[in-house]
Amino acid sequence: MDIERAVFRANPDYELVLTDRLGAAERAQPGSAGEDDYGVLRPRPGAELDWRSVSCETALLFFSLAEPGPFPRYAAARLGDRLEETVARLVTDGVLQIRHEGSYVSGPPAGPLVFRAPSAGGTGRIGELSIAALRCGQRLRHLAEPMLAGRLYAYGRRPLSPRLRRRFPGEEAVASYLGIRPGAAWTAAWSEAGHSPTTSRHWRQWWLRSRSGETGRPASGYKLYVSPALDAMEGVVGTVAESLAVTPGVRAFKVGCDLPSVCRPDKVVAYFDRLDDLRRAAGTLEAALAGRAAHGVPFTAAVTGDGLLSWGADPPAYGRQWGAHSSWRMWVSERLAEYLIATRAADMDGLEPWRFALDRLRAGGVDTDTWIPAGGMWPRVLMSG
Repeated sequence: MDIERAVFRANPDYELVLTDRLGAAERAQPGSAGEDDYGVLRPRPGAELDWRSVSCETALLFFSLAEPGPFPRYAAARLGDRLEETVARLVTDGVLQIRHEGSYVSGPPAGPLVFRAPSAGGTGRIGELSIAALRCGQRLRHLAEPMLAGRLYAYGRRPLSPRLRRRFPGEEAVASYLGIRPGAAWTAAWSEAGHSPTTSRHWRQWWLRSRSGETGRPASGYKLYVSPALDAMEGVVGTVAESLAVTPGVRAFKVGCDLPSVCRPDKVVAYFDRLDDLRRAAGTLEAALAGRAAHGVPFTAAVTGDGLLSWGADPPAYGRQWGAHSSWRMWVSERLAEYLIATRAADMDGLEPWRFALDRLRAGGVDTDTWIPAGGMWPRVLMSG
């Protein structure tokens, strides 16, 4: 995209409304402004657009392009190396329009005009799974956004066959297979957390005894996914626990406690405050788990090419829109579902919806060639309007 030569305008199907001038019913609209937002872009009558909260910066840009023209120099200077991704996001979200062949376009059809070269969607096992999940989501055109996000999140889960149900009739059978038993040597360094309103009944969670005063679900941070195939899980919990106990920086780990949970791709999850600590732990675990068949977790950053180890960075809690219990994979799945659904009523002109979703996510700060969240991504995503 040659931004200097392009002509933009504020989408005339939106009107910008100051937060203070919204009525109670309008404040309750999905996407409406919070107390710290400048206001909202409110769709004009008959426009099939979403309400969008906007910051002061986005509002000023919207006002600046009330008349068509080049992208403002002041905005380009402020955005710096984030210019292309921000313009792509604003155009494909319908906030701005770009002139093309004598008319103005925005939304998903404008994707080919504003996105960089298409993303590969990852490499190795995790790349294959992530693209397969998106292709599957593209076909599920009847699903509403929450259900579609759930399908993307759960993609790759092993089916609960009658044979598996006979093999693992309850939590005791799963625990025995995983090597979770009273008095196991690895438990000396770990304290198991009891269930609480902030911990799922489908997980068993352990804190290092040195951090046993901490309870509930670990706060947002970095998480390491350990994903052996189900048939390669025997004794894996002890191996993981022993390796993590001597690795600096680990806070806690959890493992699925019932059959549906260990059929998930993300069977074991370890929590860290710092990415450097996670990487050291991953190196230790890669050696300790060598030779085990992998399952693989879609939409995560690969550590090993086979998908056995990968990682993500949970979003921080942020007001009404970003819940304290969101996770990296759920956040990604929700965004991808949103972008896939945005293509349903659009003339995509040969651009496959799954590719649009991938490129739009990249414009939001995720390196979708590696599934690594970019540095400084969360503030940009959380404050974008």
